[in-house]
Amino acid sequence: MTLAPAGRFIVTGRAEGRVLAADQGLSFWGGVDPATARVIDAHHPWAGEDIRGRVLVMPTSRGSCSGSGVLLDLALNGRAPAALIFREGEDVLTLGALVSGLLFGRGIAVIRLNEAAFAAAMGADRLEVTDRDLRIGALSIPLSPPPRSDLALSDHDRALHDGKGGEAARFAMEILIAMAAQQGAPELIDVTQAHIDGCIYASPANLSFAEMMLAKGARVRVPTTMNAISVDHAHWRAQGVAAEFGTAAARLADAYVEMGAAPPSARVLMTNSGKYAHYAPGLSGRAVRFGSLRACVAAARTGLAPSLPDWLT
Repeated sequence: MTLAPAGRFIVTGRAEGRVLAADQGLSFWGGVDPATARVIDAHHPWAGEDIRGRVLVMPTSRGSCSGSGVLLDLALNGRAPAALIFREGEDVLTLGALVSGLLFGRGIAVIRLNEAAFAAAMGADRLEVTDRDLRIGALSIPLSPPPRSDLALSDHDRALHDGKGGEAARFAMEILIAMAAQQGAPELIDVTQAHIDGCIYASPANLSFAEMMLAKGARVRVPTTMNAISVDHAHWRAQGVAAEFGTAAARLADAYVEMGAAPPSARVLMTNSGKYAHYAPGLSGRAVRFGSLRACVAAARTGLAPSLPDWLT
């Protein structure tokens, strides 16, 4: 029997397992313990459940982008769900599954179903994902291949994708193109500034990813800032932070700094972001000046910045 409603692979893979279904999304960051694979969000219907080897069915995920790193950590340690099934668009866990498969060879199937097919999956006790369909008992729900990218790529984009900018840039382009395809984007756009948000040491996988990309030659191509990290980079030892955690969190920050998120030769950083002005001294070990965009441009052109105002001294 073939069900007229159908679905699509977002990330290909084969899987079989017991279904864990909910009518609300789950944030893996803060909602799943990567060390045990148990749901620790006390307010979620799955609270206390072990998700390893389960087929997770939910409308979409929710929560922080750090959830990608949590899923990656689960995959690298044999605790990942067997498959992820969504009804709506989803980017956070999809990204984690793509990185897990492309960079580490630990694929996790990600599937998007239409309304009727999703309802059938929600009511299942167990299901199987094959190369071409989703099987619930005698019911077969056909799955089309992942969206094909029809992005309008520039010559520079193609060169990066072909590896002419190095292995790290090639991998980054694969991820960007795959994510753009599943979102239905017609093209990539140029950016002039970037911010690395996932700098918190959520799990060892965050560090593994950053250091592997660094080893592959990853370097930023536009001015790049970083989010807060998990420790005060300069003082965590004096503050009594556990050595294992503090060392790993500092290494994570160091990896992104070495990629160029803050030029190694810079001693003073100028920013128009109040948030970054607050976090940057601890994560970069550099002095920081805060000012308007006009002041930042002037500092970049002259190499000079105003002295600290009285209220900051």
